Amino acid sequence: MGTATIQVRVLAVAGRRVWVAVSGTLSAATLRVLHYNLCARVTDERTEFYLDFNAVRWDENLPAAELPRLLPPGGRLRFHIVGAPVSLRGQLGSDVRCRFHSDIASAWSEWSRQP
Repeated sequence: MGTATIQVRVLAVAGRRVWVAVSGTLSAATLRVLHYNLCARVTDERTEFYLDFNAVRWDENLPAAELPRLLPPGGRLRFHIVGAPVSLRGQLGSDVRCRFHSDIASAWSEWSRQP
């Protein structure tokens, strides 16, 4: 078995919004790396995150209880989650800061409507 890796790339920044593409395997170890990466991007100016998970493989051994630890804390933060599997939607669905998009087109449409 190989080592799980995760890659985080910022694709766009506009006003308070940041579009982040994530690729690799989301496991217990890489979930922490992704969490800290997102925390480092939170500033007064950057509070709305579009997280594109379309290129992520989900480690089947990742406990569902770990998923809520993915997102940084903060009531002013908003997360638009693109391409997430049902397990992530189930774990983060009660988080009022999250909005789920089934595809990039719906997320991009929302991004484009904002000033």
